[in-house]
Amino acid sequence: MRYFYILMCCFLSVFTNAQTIKGIVLSAESGKPIEAASVFLDNTTIATESDSEGNFQINIPANNKNQLVVSAFGYEYFIVSDPTKTTNLKIQLKTEDTLLEELIIDKNVFTRKQMLKAFKHFFIGNTKNAKRTKILNEDDLVFYYDTKTNLFSTYSDKPVIINNKNLGYTINFHLDTFQVQFNYQTLDPKNYVNSFYLGYSQFIETSKSKDKIIKNREETYKNSSAAFFKNLMLNNLESEDFILAVNGLKVDPLEYFKIDKALDFSTICVIQKPVRKTPVVDKKAFVNGVIDPNKITKYKETQVPFTILNMKTKEQSIMYFQQECTQVSTSGQLLKPTDVLFGGFFGDLKTADMLPFDFTVSIPEIKTNNAETTNEMPVYADFEKEAIDFYTSKDYISHVKARKSFSDKLNVKYNDKVHEPFALWIDKNLKNTSFTSKEEAINLHDHFVSTYKAIKNQQKDIEKKEDHFRKIYGEKKFDEMYSKAILGGIISKAEFSKPE
Repeated sequence: MRYFYILMCCFLSVFTNAQTIKGIVLSAESGKPIEAASVFLDNTTIATESDSEGNFQINIPANNKNQLVVSAFGYEYFIVSDPTKTTNLKIQLKTEDTLLEELIIDKNVFTRKQMLKAFKHFFIGNTKNAKRTKILNEDDLVFYYDTKTNLFSTYSDKPVIINNKNLGYTINFHLDTFQVQFNYQTLDPKNYVNSFYLGYSQFIETSKSKDKIIKNREETYKNSSAAFFKNLMLNNLESEDFILAVNGLKVDPLEYFKIDKALDFSTICVIQKPVRKTPVVDKKAFVNGVIDPNKITKYKETQVPFTILNMKTKEQSIMYFQQECTQVSTSGQLLKPTDVLFGGFFGDLKTADMLPFDFTVSIPEIKTNNAETTNEMPVYADFEKEAIDFYTSKDYISHVKARKSFSDKLNVKYNDKVHEPFALWIDKNLKNTSFTSKEEAINLHDHFVSTYKAIKNQQKDIEKKEDHFRKIYGEKKFDEMYSKAILGGIISKAEFSKPE
C-alpha cells in the first residue's frame, strides 16, 4: 500500500506540473491541414504528430524552457519559443525553397565517400559511443566544398536519422547549419580551423531500460559539459573530480561566477574574466642593458579560456563564454548552446554523445544530518583555501619547527598528560635524551608549548572541519583530493615566496 501511495504521488505531481497544448498545422499557401507533421520539444523525448486534420496535442512540463518545433517535409521549420504561454496554437508552415541541387558543384574536388567520412567525424564524433552510432539515411545528405574559401558544408531537406545503439536512442536531427572551415584545400581533421553545426533534435527511445544502456547513459552524462555545469550550480565540482583552472592554476569557481538558482533553470554569470597578465617592457625597465623586474609597472591583460580538468578520466576541456550570462537547465544543459564555446574533450563530443534534456543523473547537494553543523561549516572550496592558509601560516610553520627541534633531541616518549611537569621529568630523564643541558631542554620545550598555544584553537577548528568533509565525501576520496590540494597549495606558496 505504501508503494502504491508513492506511485500515486509521483503520478499526480507529473499530471499537475504538465500543460496540455493543442494546435493545428496548416499550409500557409493553401490553408489545408498538414498530416504527419512532427511536433516536438527540442532536445527531448517529448513528441507527437499531427493527424489527418492537422490537429495535434502534446503535454509540456510546466518548467519547460525548450522550444516547440514543428516540421514537415517540404516546409520550413516553425519554432515556438515559449509554448507554455498558450494552450491553442495555429501553425502555418511555409513551403521551403529547395536549392540543394544547385549546390552540387566542384564535384571532382573530393569524392562523396571522402566528404561523408569528414561529415561523420565532425557530426557524429570519434568516441566510444560514436563507434556504435550510424546515420540511417546517408543518401539524403548533400555535401558542398567551396574551393575558394575551403569551407565544407552539409545540407539535408529531411531530418538526419541517427541510431545510437550505445545509448538506446534514435535522434531525428533537423540540420539547420553544418560548416567546417579548413586551413587549405583538405578534409583532414588535423587541419581544420573550426567546426559548427546547429539544428533541432527529437529523441526516440529505441531500447528498453537495460542495465547496460542505463550505465552507458550515466557514464556519458557524468563526463559531459552538462555534468560540469550541474556540479558548478551545486558548488560540488571537487566531489565529482572536476577542477576549474585559469592559466594552469586551480581557481575557486565562486570568484569567477555568480549563480542564481531558480526552480526550473539557473543563470550563470561571469563576474571576473579569466586573463593572463604580461609585463609591458619599455626603456625605463632596462638598467645597464638588462631588464630590471622592479622597474616594470605596467601589465597587459589578455583574456584566456577557462580550463576544465576531469581528474577521473584525465580529459581536459577549454571553455569560452560568448555572453556575460547564460542559462542552464536543472540537468546542466545549456538553453542556448551558442552562449558557450568548448574546445578539447567537450569540444570533441558530437551527436553520438548527446542526451535529451529530460535525462539526468541525480547529484545530491552536500548536506549533513546535523543542521547546526551545516550552518557552521563553509563550502568545501572555502575550507580548502582556509586550510592552505593555516598550514602555510608563520605561526604554524614556527610550531612545526619548534616541535621538530624538541622531538629530535627528546629520543624518549614524553606525554604531558601523564608525565610530571617537564622541568621535573627532565631531571630524571636528561641522560636518556640528546639535550646538552637541562636549560636547553626546558627552553626548547617552552618554545614548543608556546607555539602550540598560538595555533591550538585554529588547528582544532581545521581538524573539526576535516572530519566534517571526510564524512561527506568518504575517507578515501576526501584524503586523496584534500592531500593533493593542500600539498599543491603549500608547494605553490613556497615557490612563490622563494627569493630570486
